[in-house]
Amino acid sequence: MELSLIIGIVVGLAALLTGYTIEGGKIVSLLLFSPALIVIGGTIGATIASFSLKDVLQSFKYLVKTFRQPNSTSTKKLIDKILEIAARYRTEGITALDSIVQDPELQKEDMLLLKEGLVLLQDGKSEEDIQYVLESELHAFSTQKAVEASVFESAGGYSPTMGVIGTVMSLVVVLAAGFGDSAELAAKISTAFIATLYGVSLSNIVYLPIANKMKILTKKSIIHKEIIIDGIAMISKGEVARSIENELSMYYQAFPDGHKNFKAGIEN
Repeated sequence: MELSLIIGIVVGLAALLTGYTIEGGKIVSLLLFSPALIVIGGTIGATIASFSLKDVLQSFKYLVKTFRQPNSTSTKKLIDKILEIAARYRTEGITALDSIVQDPELQKEDMLLLKEGLVLLQDGKSEEDIQYVLESELHAFSTQKAVEASVFESAGGYSPTMGVIGTVMSLVVVLAAGFGDSAELAAKISTAFIATLYGVSLSNIVYLPIANKMKILTKKSIIHKEIIIDGIAMISKGEVARSIENELSMYYQAFPDGHKNFKAGIEN
């Protein structure tokens, strides 16, 4: 499980709060309902207004998947499955696909593209037709995931603005109340800037990191789909498993922990 997102957010917030207390601030003074309502509520409203409700809801579902990012291990499992299918297809012919497409492993969401490619191959489609269909699905996938990532990216843009709006609103209230004791006025003005603190902090520690995490997940998921498309193309040509493994092993280099599998794949 990929926990760097949670660790990063916790470390970032802890650093801010620790620095604040070292300077003599009290954490309880930052916990105000009104600025939180203006910043968080305003950001949510602006984000929903910018996207369809389905895109917003789907972006939260996609957020959960960032904790299960593809890595070299899951990539090896995918390549091994393609090699297994290639070996059966080469020895048993097209009739092997009848049982292969029923494999429970191919019913999983991240393997459906592989299943679809095999079904197209089973239906006698040409290599060009199969590649066109699968690449079209890849394009549609990447487009939708880009929209979902931009939901949080947009929230990261709106949040600081909402913080400034909250601060201005608080200052208007303070100034409208008139000038009293200077110490009291200073305390009210400092409180007004908490909205800006909320807006900037949420943007840079929560929303934008989530958006970047989603983009990375999308890139890695696209690599898996490209492996499938290349694998199906080579299976349809009847290439031997060793040749397929050598070519697909190049994709291991897209993962920070993939060098070992890459080296093993090209040396076979």
